[in-house]
Amino acid sequence: MQTNVIVCGLFQLCPKFLHTNSTSHTWPFSAIAELIDNAYDPDVSAKQIWIDKTVINDTICLTFTDNGNGMNSEKLHKMLSFGFSEKSVMNGRVPVGLYGNGFKSGSMRLGKDAIVFTKNGETMSVGLLSQTFLEVTKAEHVMVPIISDPAESKSSLKAILTYSLFSTEEKLLAELDAIIGKKGTRIIIWNLRRDKNEKTEFDFDKDKYDIRIPEDLDETGKRGYKKQERLDQIVPESDYSLRAYCSILYLKPATQIILRGQKVKTQLVSKSLAFIESDIYRPKFLNGKMVRITFGFNCRNKDHYGIMMYHKNRLIKAYERVGCQLKANNMGVGVVGIIECNFLKPTHNKQDFDYTNEYRLTIAALGEKLNDYWNEMKTKANGEYPLALPVEEIQKQPDQTWVQCDSCLKWRKLPDGIEHLPEKWFCSLNPDPQFRNCNVPEEPEDDDLIHPTYEKTYKKKEITRGENTTAHQLPTDTQPNPSSNLTPACVTPVSLKTPRLNDKTFNNHDDDVIILEESSTPKPSADSDIPVVKTECINLDQEVKQKENCDIGEPCSASTSESKGEQLTSSTQTELPKLVVKKEEVEDDIAIQVPNAEVETKEHKVNAVSETSVGLGNELKNQLQLLSKEKEMYQNKCEVLTKQVETLEQRIFELNNKYVKKEMCHQSTETVPSFKEESGCERSLSEVTIRYEQALEEIAKLKEQCSTLQNLKTGCSDSENRSEVDEIAVQLDDVFRQLDKCSIERDRYKSEVELLEVEKNQFACQCEELKAEIAQLKASIPQAVARANDSTTSNVEDSVNFSDGESLKLRSLRVNVGQLLATIMPDLDLQQVNYDIDVVDEILGQVVEQMHEISST
Repeated sequence: MQTNVIVCGLFQLCPKFLHTNSTSHTWPFSAIAELIDNAYDPDVSAKQIWIDKTVINDTICLTFTDNGNGMNSEKLHKMLSFGFSEKSVMNGRVPVGLYGNGFKSGSMRLGKDAIVFTKNGETMSVGLLSQTFLEVTKAEHVMVPIISDPAESKSSLKAILTYSLFSTEEKLLAELDAIIGKKGTRIIIWNLRRDKNEKTEFDFDKDKYDIRIPEDLDETGKRGYKKQERLDQIVPESDYSLRAYCSILYLKPATQIILRGQKVKTQLVSKSLAFIESDIYRPKFLNGKMVRITFGFNCRNKDHYGIMMYHKNRLIKAYERVGCQLKANNMGVGVVGIIECNFLKPTHNKQDFDYTNEYRLTIAALGEKLNDYWNEMKTKANGEYPLALPVEEIQKQPDQTWVQCDSCLKWRKLPDGIEHLPEKWFCSLNPDPQFRNCNVPEEPEDDDLIHPTYEKTYKKKEITRGENTTAHQLPTDTQPNPSSNLTPACVTPVSLKTPRLNDKTFNNHDDDVIILEESSTPKPSADSDIPVVKTECINLDQEVKQKENCDIGEPCSASTSESKGEQLTSSTQTELPKLVVKKEEVEDDIAIQVPNAEVETKEHKVNAVSETSVGLGNELKNQLQLLSKEKEMYQNKCEVLTKQVETLEQRIFELNNKYVKKEMCHQSTETVPSFKEESGCERSLSEVTIRYEQALEEIAKLKEQCSTLQNLKTGCSDSENRSEVDEIAVQLDDVFRQLDKCSIERDRYKSEVELLEVEKNQFACQCEELKAEIAQLKASIPQAVARANDSTTSNVEDSVNFSDGESLKLRSLRVNVGQLLATIMPDLDLQQVNYDIDVVDEILGQVVEQMHEISST
């Protein structure tokens, strides 16, 4: 391995600048994100980064290890220097860093000291960035010891061994060996920031697979954590859980994050929503360029909603509420918007954008487009399920399921219905054979940046309604309508009203007098010359009523001469000296007949107006034509709605037959004041008032009964739905329990198989060893026999003379031993063995020695 020149960096900066620079990170997770960005950037391109908590020399440390390209001593020096960045786009990946300050500010925010171990396949280097080192040595400028070869940089090596957690070169090499593979980087940070109680600012104990920010007591006495900008919001988990924050840190994750030994389940944020729709933002300051905005509903928690703003694939602001979400009216609840704002400039800590005019315009546009999406989804949901839960309360599932391959890190789309995935997923497990190979590129996304993916029908209706309102508004400087000074009578509705769906009601203002009496007021004779004046108005919409009663001399009132068979609505006038015109709601098509005198008067007025302003008259004529067309349209609508109301009334009368009182035909008659009624038929004002109040009470009772029946109906349907849901939940619970049992049994069998394989391998090794020993014994037998035969004569001469009895016993013993040896050594020929000498004794000694060696090993 080559050695590089050793550098001990010296920067013309005050040592206190390290702490001052780190204070830009008011939120500790933003400092951790800076270190993750360094591993993600294209010059490193790490596939995995491991974040963990460890203890070295009784000191709590944070470690960041990646398997990227690593660095040599020169690049390490540039990384530890200030304001230097040479990152560029590589393989389509855009670097996140801008200022070359992320490592310094992030590491010094987490702790006072940091050491970097790195290797790039050719060299290994170590660098120390330590506030403790600078304080103890009382340095006037920032110094960074860097070593690549201990022999060439003894001073830097001595500084690192003295002021770091590693006191020997062997410990430094052990940390370099901890980097998996030939390339990679390992960062260790210690002297972590602590609070006034000497506790670290992170909670490592609540979840052994997570790093969390401890909860604090708020003003209400409840424990919780809130960022400063979320004082009035429900806190999302990503604010205090590093695992949750890392899962949404990148718009399209390309690096696996392993937090405390467990992989973070990163997600494609724009694909994990329900009811996904896209919109287009065309800011003028981008000169025609368009930006995609994705909207959808949060499937996990409807209380976490707002705009997710990314910059170069990196999350800058999460759950930023805009538009109708800022109002306390439950509008926009659950809606999440996603936009990549590469045209905006992030702040120093990458947790916000510079508050420029472009940013303000973007926030305003996001608010308008979120309002459009919310209104469209609300209208669609109310149209499909008018009596169902609000759209934000409906249980939702993501529109699509995407998963990342653990080998090639490509994202694959899965078909619907797949919920449970293995801990490690590979392209070979893809049900789609087209994308079952890691070499196949990712499935392309929809790149239509010209049109939104949904039609804004609600917005079109609002625009059309506004145009109609503007087109039908008439000027106020025209001559007043003669009927404007007429006094309407006090009235109440005749027919029973039923509440409409979706809280949509008509603003009906009925000016008829209801007289609840068994025998109604006497009608005037048909031959009497009583001018009865009627005013027709179609009261479907308040705006239309105002248009038709405007002061323009419009022929909207007509005097009709009723026939003998026609029933008149009359009321006795006793106080007014002038003629009182009665306004009456008409739901049927009645021909309008205008008296000749009135027509002549109005024509005279129109001519006077036309003489003063010809252009205004033409405009009024066009508007009158529009009004007549609209009147016909509303009359048709009125007929349809009248039929619907009659159907609903019939149903209500059938349900409330016991309580509904059948009334006589309610009529009111208007007469000329000079006409004298018969004294016996006059009704006092008090009687009319009493009967009017009685009618109101009966109507209120009927409304209450209708609402009670409706509640009973909805309650029954809800209970049935709940019972069905409970049954399904029980069945699903049983299925999940069975799956858990199966998975547990599978893991147990898997562990048993692994143990059996280990034992099998051990037995195979022992068998091979025994075979080798037997082969050695076989090879030594001929040599032993030859030596025994050669020494036969000498042994005979040197042998001790035994008595005949002892020699027989010795011979028989050797014969038995020889037979025993033959079982161990099949190649031993007992016929060639002389039992009178100690050949058998030597062979036995060799076998015993071999067995002793085997037993000892």
